[in-house]
Amino acid sequence: MKLNIHGWMRDELERRKDLYRRLWAGKPLERIPLDVRVRVNPSGYNTREMFVEADKQLEVELASAMAIWEAAPSSDTVPAMRPDVGCSCLASAFGAEYYWGESVHQTPGLKAKVIHDLEKEADSVPVPDPYRDGWLPEGLRRIRRFAEAGDGFVPVSLLDAAGGVNVAADLLGVTELMTAFYTAPEALHVLLEKIQWLYAETIRAGIEAAGGEENIATTDFPDTWFPEGYKGHVSDDICAMFGPDIYAEFSAPYHALIFKEFGCGGLHNCGPNPCHAAYVAHKYSPRNIDLAYRYSRDDLPKFKASLRKKAFIYLSWDSAQGPVEWFKGIMNLMAPDVIVVPIFAFGPGAEAEESCRKLRPVAEEYARRMDWGWEG
Repeated sequence: MKLNIHGWMRDELERRKDLYRRLWAGKPLERIPLDVRVRVNPSGYNTREMFVEADKQLEVELASAMAIWEAAPSSDTVPAMRPDVGCSCLASAFGAEYYWGESVHQTPGLKAKVIHDLEKEADSVPVPDPYRDGWLPEGLRRIRRFAEAGDGFVPVSLLDAAGGVNVAADLLGVTELMTAFYTAPEALHVLLEKIQWLYAETIRAGIEAAGGEENIATTDFPDTWFPEGYKGHVSDDICAMFGPDIYAEFSAPYHALIFKEFGCGGLHNCGPNPCHAAYVAHKYSPRNIDLAYRYSRDDLPKFKASLRKKAFIYLSWDSAQGPVEWFKGIMNLMAPDVIVVPIFAFGPGAEAEESCRKLRPVAEEYARRMDWGWEG
């Protein structure tokens, strides 16, 4: 698990970072960045093994990060690693207990909700300590270990914090959360403020564990590198289940606190996106939205209007179409209004580099067709 870094790689890393700095700043580019990755698992570990045993997770993450340099040298990816202790790690700090299903290829879930009467319990819910409670101490240990292994060359993401209303759903139950929006909004805000405090403290602790912001990709789970000043990231998968008015009251103000402190970086929702316009309606709004194509593809025409001159999209290839045909379709749909940076993942072999070569003309045409710049 040692780095084998050649001189050209350091120069190329800086070129790639500068490409993303210019993208986030709204400056015209010669091509849309191509995030082409290579995923390897030399020892064949399953998902449960990698969650439970940090060294196995690190082995796969570091091997995959370095494989991008070896198997896809023409990619624009800034290879990074993801220390992962589950998307319910904040809920675990509040006392929610993990359980494992029958399949060793599944991530852990939660056994049961821990708040049964929000109005009675909100004020008495203790605020956890990220250095002591749940899976957070293990998560911080992994961040430190991964950052040390990356040695300033391979950045790390921070923990998959899920986001305020997602954590509230873990603690209350989804049905109870949806009801609380209308029947107990004040109590729900009390809970969300406690979640938010823990979330921000966990980010600060994660940055410290990584040795500083220069060693992190972003403040949340994505292993995509965000430039300096844009490190903030939040997740809000559950906003797929409610409308923009609920989002404006219960999601956006808490997201804004992260963006204000750590930079207006990214927001994740797999999809669908009934709140798409609300994502960028706040004073502190994300410059990037990362989506799952499978669940958000029908919303792309809406994003042409709501994100124009405000934000760009990271979109992972998940389609029966080949990479080039798929990306051409995205370009024809979204240009000249919204930039979509595609993320492609391949196994070991020649396919990744060959795809870079074939995708480049599409990325160049997309850039020529774009109306560059951000409002404000």
